[in-house]
Amino acid sequence: MASKHHSLFSSAQVGELDRCAIVDHRVPATVLMKRAGKAAFDALLAQWPKTTSVYIFCGGGNNGGDGYVIAALAAQRGLLSHVWQLSSQLKGAAKSAYEYAIQEGVKIESFDSARLSKSMSNGMSKGLFGNNGSAVLVDALLGTGSDGPPRDTYRAAIDVINQSGLPVLSVDIPSGLNPDNGTVDDIAVKAQLTISFIGQKLGNVVGEGRVHSGKRLFNDLHVPKEIYKQQALAESLNLHALLALISSRKLDSHKGDFGHVLVVGGDHGYGGAPLMAAQMAARSGAGLVGVATQPDNTHAIISCQPELMAAGVVSGQELLPLLDKPTVLVVGPGLGQSAWSEQLLYHCLHAAKPMVVDADGLNLIAQGRLQFPTLGGVTAIHQPQSAEWISTPHPGEAARLLNTTIESIQADRVAAIYALQEKLGGAVVLKGAGSLVLTSDQRLFVCDAGNPGMASGGMGDVLSGLLGALLAQGLSIDSAACLGVILHASAADIAAAEAGQHGLLATDLIPYVRQLLNEY
Repeated sequence: MASKHHSLFSSAQVGELDRCAIVDHRVPATVLMKRAGKAAFDALLAQWPKTTSVYIFCGGGNNGGDGYVIAALAAQRGLLSHVWQLSSQLKGAAKSAYEYAIQEGVKIESFDSARLSKSMSNGMSKGLFGNNGSAVLVDALLGTGSDGPPRDTYRAAIDVINQSGLPVLSVDIPSGLNPDNGTVDDIAVKAQLTISFIGQKLGNVVGEGRVHSGKRLFNDLHVPKEIYKQQALAESLNLHALLALISSRKLDSHKGDFGHVLVVGGDHGYGGAPLMAAQMAARSGAGLVGVATQPDNTHAIISCQPELMAAGVVSGQELLPLLDKPTVLVVGPGLGQSAWSEQLLYHCLHAAKPMVVDADGLNLIAQGRLQFPTLGGVTAIHQPQSAEWISTPHPGEAARLLNTTIESIQADRVAAIYALQEKLGGAVVLKGAGSLVLTSDQRLFVCDAGNPGMASGGMGDVLSGLLGALLAQGLSIDSAACLGVILHASAADIAAAEAGQHGLLATDLIPYVRQLLNEY
């Protein structure tokens, strides 16, 4: 697979990167703090060039130290610079940064809840920040070293920031956000811009982190490249690097060179799902695409897309002869959970072909009624005869597969996808904000693309068709999962940019996927 991705680290790993830079490579902590403060201040001015006032909320750690440097630089620039201090117990580089801010004439005032209450009664921004319409708030309260929900004083400060109505820059990570899994225990800053340093934090790009971080920037502070010797927790998917996996087509190519996808699904009343999956597979470059479905769906499928081969099957036995020719199976779109559905899934899982399993295919597996052969001497109740498969659960399906709740899945999506891969094998895609991909050899990837317009029916169906087409064209399950997820989300971003998020339909993505595949 291509390796040009951006590394994402846990808070502990970032702490080790800091230690390595300071101790092993002798980069003074004060130097790193000044670089961080300058990078953040430059980002603030680039994002909000008309800023005349900067209000910085500083905690007691190194995150607060970065805030004091920002305050000093703002004062040097002639901006109104005001610090709300939540702790005066400073040491090391943070204390030096505080003294730097004092030297530059920054106004530093202790934050107290009594004044907060008075300001609430007068109107938040007017009471605390005057009437200046060009003010920006800086969240330098809690960094990646914080653990658990914020203490009361910090909660009050976060509340002030969120209710101010002013633009917010968060330093390193929005205060209150879990840097490892992107969850919020109690309350967290909602920033319009977040700038991270030395190591990008996984929590900024998954789950609620995408909501709270806003636009995300990164600066490595010019630390020695040698500090990045440890393996990152995850990598962000890089569309252009992954598109390089698609080979250019030879002049003498024929349809047999690009695989044969069979979409299996579409119980009574659900014929649209396999149709959408098949349409995406065809438009994504598969040489041949067929659909095995309930007989009453076949006429509509052929009428909508005559290039598709639609076969009506009333039982698993009728499906069996159709499983010989396809090179890839896509099982689950509109499959339902009837006896018919179970028979079709059973035979697909025993066909020993690369496949994508989605939707009701996963729900049927979660029910535990399907039994599979022994693999390598180990009974694999939930794995097919061939482990060359991609499973694509959303949080609800993941919860059923792991016998837990959606809330538990969302509380730690990273842990959830590892548990899913242990149970299912193959490559796993855990869909949602910041979709995760875990490869068959347990490399974790994050999709930092996509938008809320994708919250509409059929998005998973077209993703499964896209994944099937990529498998059919010769990509491994790991490469197909990574490229398919970022391609799907990127197409949605283009569609939303052109026509808006509201009313975005799954089939709207199809022409943009084709466009991206042909642009490389």
